[in-house]
Amino acid sequence: MIRRSVFVLLILVFVFPLCVFSQQIPASGGLRDYVGLINQTYHPDIVAFFGKIKADLAKRGGNETAIKAIDIFLRGDTGSGFLYNDARGNLYVITNNHVVAQAYSLSITFERQDGSKRKHENIRIIAADEENDIAILGFSAADRPAGRGLTLLTRAVDEGVDVYSAGFPGLGTTPLWQFGRGMVSNANARFPKSFDDDTLIGPFIQHTAEIDPGNSGGPLLVVDRNAAAGYTVAGINTLKAVRRQAANYAIPVSTIQPFITGALNPRPETYRAALDTRLAGFAEGLSVNKAVYPHIARYLSSNCIGENAEYAMSEMYDKGSSLIRRAFIDKCEDSVVEAMGYAVAWTIENSIRGQGVIRASIKEVTGAGEEYTAVFTINNKDFSSKWVWEYGNWRIRSFGTVAAGDKELLAKKEKAKKTAEDLRIDRYNVHLEAGYAYLFDRASAAGYVSFDYAGFGAKAYFAGSDFFSIGAFAGIRGGFALGGSVGIMPYARIGIDYQHDQKYKDFFKDASDSELGFPITTMVQAGVKVTTAKVPGLFAGMAFQYNIFNMHDTRVYDKDNLMKMGLCFTAGYAF
Repeated sequence: MIRRSVFVLLILVFVFPLCVFSQQIPASGGLRDYVGLINQTYHPDIVAFFGKIKADLAKRGGNETAIKAIDIFLRGDTGSGFLYNDARGNLYVITNNHVVAQAYSLSITFERQDGSKRKHENIRIIAADEENDIAILGFSAADRPAGRGLTLLTRAVDEGVDVYSAGFPGLGTTPLWQFGRGMVSNANARFPKSFDDDTLIGPFIQHTAEIDPGNSGGPLLVVDRNAAAGYTVAGINTLKAVRRQAANYAIPVSTIQPFITGALNPRPETYRAALDTRLAGFAEGLSVNKAVYPHIARYLSSNCIGENAEYAMSEMYDKGSSLIRRAFIDKCEDSVVEAMGYAVAWTIENSIRGQGVIRASIKEVTGAGEEYTAVFTINNKDFSSKWVWEYGNWRIRSFGTVAAGDKELLAKKEKAKKTAEDLRIDRYNVHLEAGYAYLFDRASAAGYVSFDYAGFGAKAYFAGSDFFSIGAFAGIRGGFALGGSVGIMPYARIGIDYQHDQKYKDFFKDASDSELGFPITTMVQAGVKVTTAKVPGLFAGMAFQYNIFNMHDTRVYDKDNLMKMGLCFTAGYAF
């Protein structure tokens, strides 16, 4: 079922733009050499996971839409970015962090007006600013383009100034070049982070130039006839408001330039100081009286998510609440890979959470360079984690045993699940059984049959025409794998039995049937069944029953004349 939830939510909704320009402005064709389409591919383990889903769907047949959705997903998310030169003339790509945040590898493609394309593979993330949503990318040494990039505006834009957007929003599932025109409607926009968080974020440039999904990371431009392609960058387009007309937002140069300067001139001696700050923030965020997996997810590295996603999703579906699964599905609507990060973070939270608030502290930190090991004491238990310097920040590479990239965890889980299926120890299996019964004060040999579904059912004893008993029961039934291929199913029941007993009638032979009463007894029964995966469904069982009293006869002594105890040995089949 979790697989169905994932692939159904892979189908994205796109806005279909249609733009016509008639104003006399510099031609946009030259911008195509500076603004490219960024494509990200996912971690190989994520690709392999969805490959298994796709193969399973193809095997079952009739799932062409879902298979197509997976193919679209595996093409990777896309966004926009633009070329930029630093003071030394080195060429980079500037974009949004959210365009590249879940990437295992990246490429950028520049498309000319005649349809010809120039693609650069193996783009790497040099640094990323999660808070301000900016990233700077570098080219590989073997595939570094020639030429120059766009320049950044050295002053703030004024309200009412014409601005232009450029990028590759999607038309259906196909990214297409789009150049739009608008004006600055608010040069210094700030607004709350979310509905439940009044912290202001910004500043942003609010403008009316066309922005659609896929424009993220592309430049917001102003006319500059002395600059490359006739435009200068005023900001990075990053988001748009819902239920607002033409309210689009760009990160201003005043935020971009300090990030670029720091990213291109790193100070390695600050790595450890940044790690200490990061670790403290992680520990502090655990100690709140609510679910903390969204907090943990923000610290996970791309490798941690990729290597642990399949196991984490399986664990979350099997053990998580419906609220957790709902949060996962909702996150899929934004990003399937980010939702996988939620699943990995949930397994970490589930492994460290005891009762109530998590109490975490940093016990020790060891390492050097760009990899450290941090040990946290969480609720009086130590957990080891590895932290790596990724994209200009410290992120979790592994945590404890549940997020350590151990493929044996998933293999063991799948094996245990297959064994449980073969053992058929689930409470919702139907059980039919029959066997021999010893009725202590009525018959040394009697037959016994029963039917049980989820602890509810019926049973009967019979010892010829002189005695039989039929009844109904309700109870609980557990199932436990003992290791290997053996399982046990203990159970307990309460119910009522009707007893047809000739000895009971003979004891009161002078009484009429109405005086005898109706021989119905309450009973308790406890037993255990043993099964093996080597013969799926087959089990052997033993049970003891004790009858308490006759519910309808007012005579005190009659309870000594009905069946009081029984021991049965059975064989049965579960399906």
